[in-house]
Amino acid sequence: MLIRRINRFAWSIVVGLATFVFLIEEWLWDALQGAMHRLGALPGIRWLESWIARLPPWGAAILFLLPTTLILPVKLIALHAILRGHVIKGTLVIIAAKVLATALFARIYVLTQPALMQVRWFVVVHSAFVRWRDWAYAQLEAHPVWQAIHERVQLWRAQFKAWRDRPGKWSRRWKAIQRLDRRRKRA
Repeated sequence: MLIRRINRFAWSIVVGLATFVFLIEEWLWDALQGAMHRLGALPGIRWLESWIARLPPWGAAILFLLPTTLILPVKLIALHAILRGHVIKGTLVIIAAKVLATALFARIYVLTQPALMQVRWFVVVHSAFVRWRDWAYAQLEAHPVWQAIHERVQLWRAQFKAWRDRPGKWSRRWKAIQRLDRRRKRA
């Protein structure tokens, strides 16, 4: 009985942490993919993305693996900085590198997915990953901790959207900036 309670408690902690990681990953993936898409509207970047989308399957596979391999030296340098006593700087470098690599990875994935689906090893790994992800999400979604956290996050998102979209918010801010600017000029 005690072991069952301990297992349930430990599983709840794992589910809570996994929920947090999945929510952050989902938010980052969507936000970064949107940012990279907007960046892709720039003329030089548009040309580069067009070139990437036309790559043959083997070229797409090499490019797909590139963000992971490029980020490893940066993480090793950051780890070296942490070991030398620069914990905050090293940690910030690792976080920034991870966010940048995720953004690059998300955009490259979108651009190369049609070509990658012609590469046998990618299709096998992709299918296995999708099956595992679906299984993990099903396990998490069935847990009460996930449901509680997910409801809270949905509520926060709705509240933030309502706050962001409320009428007159930007005009009030613009008027406040103008008032501050006039006061500054008078002084």
